[in-house]
Amino acid sequence: MVGLGQDEPLVARLRGLLSADERARADRLIRPEQGARWTVSRAALRILLCARLGCTPEEIHFHTAEHGKPCVPGTPLRFNLSHSGELALIALSEDLEVGVDVERPGRNVAAIERTLSPGEHASGHGHLQIWCRKEAWAKAIGGGLGWAPERFDTTAVEGYTLTDLELSGGYVGALAVEGEDAAHTLCRLTF
Repeated sequence: MVGLGQDEPLVARLRGLLSADERARADRLIRPEQGARWTVSRAALRILLCARLGCTPEEIHFHTAEHGKPCVPGTPLRFNLSHSGELALIALSEDLEVGVDVERPGRNVAAIERTLSPGEHASGHGHLQIWCRKEAWAKAIGGGLGWAPERFDTTAVEGYTLTDLELSGGYVGALAVEGEDAAHTLCRLTF
């Protein structure tokens, strides 16, 4: 977990860890606070990857896998990043694909209704929680922005394990891990 509401001097220092393309992407976001949050989340990802790889954040070179999922070639690390509101989640694994999703409190769930399977409707789970499961699963397999949420039935998952994440502040989150075990440790990164 990473809190995205950081002060301006820290955001400026974290911005220095990003590539030129990443800085340009942050600059294209409409509101300045969106760019700052994106910068913090992406810098946090770089910091965590380098803690595992033994390099500096500036040395990371991201590539895009077949379905648009970011990767760092030549390493066994698999990762995924999600951010919403003031919180980001980063999932890291060695050799197993992972996906993560977080949603802020108060998000409108009306559009989610039409993506739920009959089993999901009957499950009694909150629609936003089901949405997080769907999105984490889609991200784990590399579904990216082109995914069709109605095709992901979280009551009939194959090849992945889904788990809900206990988050504070009303945030809802889920983790998808390739295989039959989603054992995880939830940590907070502080700067």
